Amino acid sequence: MITRIEIDGFKTFNNFQMEFSPFTVIAGTNASGKSNLFDALRLLSNIAEFDLKTAFNNTNLRGEALEQFSQYSNGEFAKLMRFSVEVLLDSFISDNWGETTKLKYTRIRYEIEIMRERNSKGFDDLSITHEVLKPIKHQEDVWVKSHILKGLLENWRPKVIGRRGIPYILTEQREGKTIIRIPQDGKPGPGRVSVANKTNQTLLSSINSVDFPHVFAAKQEMINWRFLQLNPEVLSKPSPRISSDIISPNGGNLAAALFRLKIEDGSFLLDISRELNNLLPDFVKVDVTEDVAENRFVIKLISEDGREFSSRVLSEGTLRLLTLCILKYDPKYKGILCFEEPENGIHPYRIAMMIDLLKGLSTDLYDKEDSGLPLRQMIVNTHSSVFVGHLFKSNDFPLNFSVWFSKLVTNISSKNDKKFKFKATKILPVREGRGQLKFDFVSFGELEMTSLEVDRYLKTKDFEN
Repeated sequence: MITRIEIDGFKTFNNFQMEFSPFTVIAGTNASGKSNLFDALRLLSNIAEFDLKTAFNNTNLRGEALEQFSQYSNGEFAKLMRFSVEVLLDSFISDNWGETTKLKYTRIRYEIEIMRERNSKGFDDLSITHEVLKPIKHQEDVWVKSHILKGLLENWRPKVIGRRGIPYILTEQREGKTIIRIPQDGKPGPGRVSVANKTNQTLLSSINSVDFPHVFAAKQEMINWRFLQLNPEVLSKPSPRISSDIISPNGGNLAAALFRLKIEDGSFLLDISRELNNLLPDFVKVDVTEDVAENRFVIKLISEDGREFSSRVLSEGTLRLLTLCILKYDPKYKGILCFEEPENGIHPYRIAMMIDLLKGLSTDLYDKEDSGLPLRQMIVNTHSSVFVGHLFKSNDFPLNFSVWFSKLVTNISSKNDKKFKFKATKILPVREGRGQLKFDFVSFGELEMTSLEVDRYLKTKDFEN
């Protein structure tokens, strides 16, 4: 679960800071930077798994590698890109070899700085100049005090006896060189070392086992961030028998995931059927069958008058709601789920009910029943004033909920005694379930101005016009 992010030098972000709740909604007009925030999370996820050039050229990012760096009004691109993320981790971590260990610290901060430099052959090289992974000190952890019920605090952030003197990944000077190093995590051994400015892969991405438990846990957290971009054509298709049983970002494998749940425990189908019926009363049962002749699984919905409808004939809105219902009850779904414009394909009448479903896809850190379960976080971005309006009309605000408003502001950047204009993204808090919190990066004047802008946003039927 991500709790805070800081970005500089990436796309429209300049000295940017933001905090997250388990259920976070980011509203704003098109081209205000909402999608750029998701791109930043995608890039961080890529960096945790691949070398830099592969991460920057991955097709899941919008734009070419150079376009990931901030561009100024004079046409130049930034040379440095910096990210910092603070996360809350699950207490236990397992690797691919079946080894499991318990983390001493579940509150971690990761920092990464990437430099772009033209080499002698005319190509741009990317290298790591700074990388740090360290625990967040309990006495400095303001987020935890604001978002976790005091009586449940040790369930999510275990009590620590003693202190850790050095980070899990650190950058230091040694013999005139900048060294990035992973000390052996609580065990004898040299750890791992790389030279800054010459490495094109993070040390975080090099760890594949619980031998370095906190580094491995941070890596797994980041590479498991998922981004839903549900495609109606993909959602409607049956799943081949030889396919993954995990729902893909575009909605692929939906029938295979549902079939797995049916085999594991038949009560999952009852829960999913009940959830969908609350949203769409015409459908009373969700089922998935085997098409033996075609070697595939097919989803079927049964109406109250007994008619059967396969996924091939269901509407986009129905399929999107069904996908969310399945995710809610799928024990394999955990971590962060980023969802762009969830209102697409949904009739305005269903928006309020959909919001209730989205709430259930995140962990309530104030709820004893959620304590000890794998962490879940839902981050939504939307430009729909209807969607945001329903959020504020709700009488059942979860305590771990926040709304933020995205907009572009003009910043001035200085370089070689010259000043350049730069359109930067600001994402400011609007409302917290427990009342307005104080943030170290937001002034009272900005909060007041944001409140006025959001009022205008909500009163306009189509804010784009």
